[in-house]
Amino acid sequence: MGIMKHEYEAKFLDVDVADLQAKLAGLGAVQAYGRTLLTRKIFEGGALDDSAWIRLRNEGSRITLTLKQVTDATKIDGTTEIETEVTDMPATAEILRRLGVQEVGYQENYREEWRLGEVVFDFDTWPGLPTFLEIEGPDEASVRQATALLALDYAEARFGSVNGIYQSETGRDIRTEPTLLFSDTEKQG
Repeated sequence: MGIMKHEYEAKFLDVDVADLQAKLAGLGAVQAYGRTLLTRKIFEGGALDDSAWIRLRNEGSRITLTLKQVTDATKIDGTTEIETEVTDMPATAEILRRLGVQEVGYQENYREEWRLGEVVFDFDTWPGLPTFLEIEGPDEASVRQATALLALDYAEARFGSVNGIYQSETGRDIRTEPTLLFSDTEKQG
């Protein structure tokens, strides 16, 4: 499983988005892309155990297929993934269904991405949640350093998937929700 790699990412809730974007610009970070609607299909079951799922995501400029597994949502290295690009979302979804995994969810969120060196800063907006910042780097040290550069408190970092954030912040279990969509008013905002 050499291609299964650890994700090193930390999420920070209750952030001042404009302030952090100004700090990033001041540090010389570049905006990779502005606020973009991402859509994803979530697949579970088949040969996958309960801690794993497949995400088929349209990122606007590309489509990715990712096998994700959360082994420990309390640690920065508790999530692993294998990701590749695909070109045809409906065909890929059909292949997955024929392999016996079930499509259990359709979700959308907005993302604005900034980059500084090897570190990626994503401002993620999900339906019914305030925008949060996700910092991803090649290792834990780079994520901790980026956190310090933005004067955020690493002790407040959250790890694992967005499911855990919905659970703690809203009491919702989005894994049981077939769709996770923005209302028309949220889309205009």
